[in-house]
Amino acid sequence: MGDRELYAVITGDIVGSSKLQVNQRSHLLSVLKSSFQLIGDILPGEILAPFEIHRGDSFQGVLSKPEVALRVVIIIRASVRYGLEIKRRRYALDARIAVGIGTIDFLPAGRVAEGDGEAFRRSGPILDRMRGDERLLIRTPWREVDAELDVECALLDALVNRWSAGQAQAILGQIRGLSQERAAKEFGISQPAVRQRLKSAGGWAIEELCRRYEHLIYKWIRPGDNNSSI
Repeated sequence: MGDRELYAVITGDIVGSSKLQVNQRSHLLSVLKSSFQLIGDILPGEILAPFEIHRGDSFQGVLSKPEVALRVVIIIRASVRYGLEIKRRRYALDARIAVGIGTIDFLPAGRVAEGDGEAFRRSGPILDRMRGDERLLIRTPWREVDAELDVECALLDALVNRWSAGQAQAILGQIRGLSQERAAKEFGISQPAVRQRLKSAGGWAIEELCRRYEHLIYKWIRPGDNNSSI
């Protein structure tokens, strides 16, 4: 790995998966694997180490570009919300995810379980310290950035917690770059229904948040940028 290159390690697990029946747990694995495949389709070449699933509901992967990490997180969380539909939203499943940004000392043959470095040490331990309703935390080498991201992650959690399965599906379509007309045809609903789902899910806010995150991280990781202010 390059001495100064920064990467993103994404570590997560599924909240409430222990309550699932055997057939539901099998379906959960399929949903997770499908979300990882979707990440590869949308962001080709940006997965440094493929996502691996451990202990049934825990997962970890490494991205070569930290600035795409938030979109990856949203893909996983929306996939879980949509793929395991539960009628009462308060009981809907969600992923708890920690993103660590930093250097990587070694990653033998791209095997994420054997990797080590700053990014790994920022990701795994943070996941273990999450409490209450926290579902996303991001840690970087920069305190100023962490302080802003704490607020943004909390707001994202509040949005995701309200998503129905249909709204999560609409968000996935938005991240895939589908037009509302194409999404309507694929989902088997009307275009106004897609628009309403996106509006209710805060689709515009999700896109603004992703753009802000990408700008923020890109500014701080690129050599030669003026990092004296955010």
